[in-house]
Amino acid sequence: MTEQRQDDRQHLEDTSLSIVDLESGVEFEGEGKNLSGRGLLFHAAMEPVVGADMQVTMTGPKALNASIRVVRVQANEGGFDVAGRITRAR
Repeated sequence: MTEQRQDDRQHLEDTSLSIVDLESGVEFEGEGKNLSGRGLLFHAAMEPVVGADMQVTMTGPKALNASIRVVRVQANEGGFDVAGRITRAR
């Protein structure tokens, strides 16, 4: 398979995320997997809808407060791997 990523990825092992679905207001936790300048991949117990807009907050050495749009959701290890395109970072 050809690599299609345009940005380098930073691995986020043991990085907790606080996530809010902006439409419903539902809050949940996730575990960061990797981050690039354009996107974020995390694992969560909840399954968000593709196209959903989310607010993501990550604290610690790699602090991040960003809005993402979900572009892919895949069942994995008792939850879901969620890929989102960063639409705004603060």
